[in-house]
Parts: sequence; structure tokens; C-alpha cells
Amino acid sequence: MSIEQKPGKAMMKFLITMIRTYLNRRSKIIIEHNDTVDLKPPYIILANHVTNWDPLYINLFVKEPISFVAGDSLFRNPLLKRLLDYTGAIPKTKFKSDTRTIRSVLKAKKHHRVIGLFPEGNRNWDGNTEPLTYGTAKLIKMLDIPVVIATISGGHLSHPRWAVNPRKGLISISLQKKWAKGELSKESAETIHKLLTEALAHDEMNWQKKAQVPYYGKNLAHYLERFLFICPHCQELGQLRSDDNLFRCKNCDYTVRYTPYGVFEEVMHPLSITTTHEWNLWQLGVLEGIVKEPNWGKALKDHVKLFSAEAEQPFTLVAQGYLVWRNHGIALESDDGQIYPFLFNELEGINIHLHHHLEFYIKEKQYQIEFYQPRTSAYKWLQAIKLFEKLN
Repeated sequence: MSIEQKPGKAMMKFLITMIRTYLNRRSKIIIEHNDTVDLKPPYIILANHVTNWDPLYINLFVKEPISFVAGDSLFRNPLLKRLLDYTGAIPKTKFKSDTRTIRSVLKAKKHHRVIGLFPEGNRNWDGNTEPLTYGTAKLIKMLDIPVVIATISGGHLSHPRWAVNPRKGLISISLQKKWAKGELSKESAETIHKLLTEALAHDEMNWQKKAQVPYYGKNLAHYLERFLFICPHCQELGQLRSDDNLFRCKNCDYTVRYTPYGVFEEVMHPLSITTTHEWNLWQLGVLEGIVKEPNWGKALKDHVKLFSAEAEQPFTLVAQGYLVWRNHGIALESDDGQIYPFLFNELEGINIHLHHHLEFYIKEKQYQIEFYQPRTSAYKWLQAIKLFEKLN
């Protein structure tokens, strides 16, 4: 199958039944509002992005098979590529202009497909919608088709991006037709971007304050250090460690418990922050001050593998060694003594794949840095790079 040819109705029904059975074992999934029931394609669904299962959550309640835009790294896996091609998925280089993607989306419109897109460009880490890619507004203006806003509530709490284990609880889906064909065609891209930002705004913990839904599972705090990397008590970087439901600083023994409601409880030392979102906002402010200090980058050094790929080929191993911070760049100091430097002004589309792979492009070559230790915070590296570029 492809963009031009949808999966057959019988096969689609079979797949949806299988997927629904599996997902319902993990969570209670409900639809609060669905404007797609009588909506004829082509139209586009824009959604907040919180889990790997988001495309399936949405397609459970949409009759048509959705042609989702997906990160091109996923297409480098031969088996996954076959599945994505079967559903008519559209490859996209993350956070980088890609005319190939635009052509494929226009083809999907021509063949009366339902198009699915996550304008954040990546899963968010704390349940709050991240800034949208500006190109989405330009694409919406160009397509001039109905726009449906999908809101996934409870998805983050059911499986935070930083976590290994899922949690069982409520996931609520809303599919609201926000704009009809022609409603946005005369608006500027800037205005459309603002409207999309407002429509897709979602704060998981604000939703949880009203919902008060528990999300039960094993080791609820496990691998939280992938996301939160500065202690709010002693402000040391890289000393936090998760164990079961506890999150502890090895330097000062500050300890909190992550609860099934997604909030922190006091264990050792007074509680100063109650949610991962609040903690992240605070730590990014502290990190900005740290980045301004001379020689601060000496604190960053992690064991990694470096991979590269071109065109649609799979990733191949280049070297392994230590990722270090340098003036105006990062570098891999390989185990065999070679240095692989990457200057910040050469990097394009830098992002995190899954939860501990740092990805970027230099010209047409894609690089992926995989951290040996799964507890390592790729998010820390990404935010440090962004802050350095912002300040210089």
C-alpha cells in the first residue's frame, strides 16, 4: 500500500480491532468529542504529541486510515519501513525544511487521504505542548482543507517520555473540527501559527487537577533522570538518581516520591516543586546561568556510540568513545584516538530520537549519538546546546 492506495476496509477493521484490544489492556481509552464521524477526506488532523502510541489512539476513532507524517529515522528500520509504507505514512526530517514531505502531503490531499501531523515535531517530556514548528502554519495555508484538532489527555501520565514502564489509567481523546476549507486561506502564516498554538495548547497537570485520575504501574520514577538533571535543593548537575518510585540526589540526599497522580511527595528535605513541568522550567533557568560560566562544559562527558546515515539507508556505526563539550561545538573522542568534531553552526534539525538518542544533520548526512547508559540525559545535552546558541 502507499499514499495513493489505502489499506482495504476489511484489513483496516481487523487491524483496528487488534490494536484496540491491546491498548485497552494498557489503558481505559475514551472519546469525548468526535467531529470526524461524518467528515469526508481530504482533511488534516493536528495533535499534541505525548506517546509513541498517539497515532493509534487517534486512528481508533477515525474510520479512514490516517496518513501520518513520521520522523525519517523510523524509516531506516527495514521492517518498520514496510509497516509505515503500508499505512501511507509520510517521512519527514525533524526540525529541518523538507520539500519531499510537502510533495507527499500534497499527494495525500490529491488522493483524498486523512493526513495526520504532530506540529511539536517530537513527543513532549512533561505533558505540556511545546512550541509548534512554524512550517505547519504554512502547510495548513497551502493545503486549504478542513483542520481537526486532536487533544490527547492522560497520555503523558500513562507513559511519560522519560519512563520505561507504562501505567494503567484513563486516556481521553477529543477530535474537534476547528476550521473548514477556506477559513484560513486568507490568513497570514503568522496568524495561522498563533491560532494553531492556541488550539493545540494542553497542560496535562492542569487537566489532572480536575480529573484526579491515578495511573498505577511499576517503578513510577524509573529513569526520571533522563529528563530532570538538576537538584532543586543543592543545584548540583547530574547527581539525581531514580529507584522504584523515589527520586534522590546523591549529593545532598534530597528525595521525593513520584505518585500515581503524577505529582511529587516529600521524603527527605522540604518539598519545593510538585510537578515535572515546574521542575523543568526551574532547571532550564538554572542551566542558562550555568552555561554562561567559563569552562562549565567540563561537567559534560558521557560514553556514547556515533552512527551516521545518508539518503534512506540504515544507520551504520562510525565510532564509540566519549561525547564532550567544546567551544562552539561538541565532539566525539573515540576509543581509538580519533576526534569527530561537530560545530553548532553546522548542526541542523537537532532533536532527541526516542529518549536517549541525540540526532542532527550536517548537510545531507544524518548523525545519531546513542548514550551507553540509558539513564543519561540526552535532554540535558539538547537544552545546553540550545541555550548556548541562544546566548551566542
